[in-house]
Amino acid sequence: MTTKCNKEQRNTDIIIGVLFNTPVEPLKGEKIDFIADAEVKEVTEAVQKALEKLDFKYQMIPFEMDFEVLVKTLKHRKPNVIINLCEGAYGDSHQEMNIPAVLEILKIPYTGSSPLTLGICQNKRLTKEILRANRLPTPNYTVLENFSDWKGEIGFPLFVKPFKEDASIGISSRSYVRNDAELKAQVDYINNRYKQPALVEEYVAGRELNVSILGNENPIVLPISEITFDFPDEPKIVDFSAKWLKESEQYKRTRLVCQALLPAFVKNEIEKIALLAYKSLYCRDYARIDIRLRENQPLILEANPNPDIAPDAGFVRSLRAAGISYEQFIEKIVYFALQRGSG
Repeated sequence: MTTKCNKEQRNTDIIIGVLFNTPVEPLKGEKIDFIADAEVKEVTEAVQKALEKLDFKYQMIPFEMDFEVLVKTLKHRKPNVIINLCEGAYGDSHQEMNIPAVLEILKIPYTGSSPLTLGICQNKRLTKEILRANRLPTPNYTVLENFSDWKGEIGFPLFVKPFKEDASIGISSRSYVRNDAELKAQVDYINNRYKQPALVEEYVAGRELNVSILGNENPIVLPISEITFDFPDEPKIVDFSAKWLKESEQYKRTRLVCQALLPAFVKNEIEKIALLAYKSLYCRDYARIDIRLRENQPLILEANPNPDIAPDAGFVRSLRAAGISYEQFIEKIVYFALQRGSG
């Protein structure tokens, strides 16, 4: 994970393109979901400052609303490598996987996971099927195209979320359901407002952990973060308000603690499971695996390739706890991509 080029070679030889999607009003869901995309400004500024400190040459490349313009821009500017910060296109997060696909066609190396991994991890049922095929624990679940598909195969309480979203989009306190009436209301909401099936899984009451991983051939698990909830009652969840609305009570009562205090045998099991999930889903460069503990048994909730790398995000806190600066992280993922590009 060390770099071989000195500063003079970096200045002379490498031009980095920072590719990011400009926020637009989402095509589905709630208008407030726009806030999740708007954080791109904070991330791009942090990456830009890191590149300046590293003395890299760089170009800021916004992707707005036209793939043809993007392709022409990339062909004209000829970056040696792309830091891929795109989380969708045209206001549609489902298009995230198509951005690196364009880069692959153009033979431009880029940071982060491949189109295949991004597509798999956005499909929550497929993610769970792959985890289970690899004997990795995840809560029991079903997928409902509409409420009439419900067979009562999982006991209440349940947790309902969109089938193909991330960043806590579509998640609120109403996502926690205790009976058929509440389940129907939330499934109908996901089906109609987000135009997709609802993933319904057993609600796991327990500690919530973020496991950040860095690297490829020999990936390392960074110090584990715990999300603590200052709520007396269930549900204790990171809903949209807790993640994005800084003035909300949910945000103020949800804290990230790094490192999490865990018994050694639990920590070892979590790290083993998270690494296996990372490899089973073909994650690359960096990712975050979200886990809940039920009586010290880890259960994988989600896998997040290309997670948020804003300075206050959980992944970056884990980097700091590991003694890895933001600049060192950016340098590492740039060289991961360049190594792939060199074949």
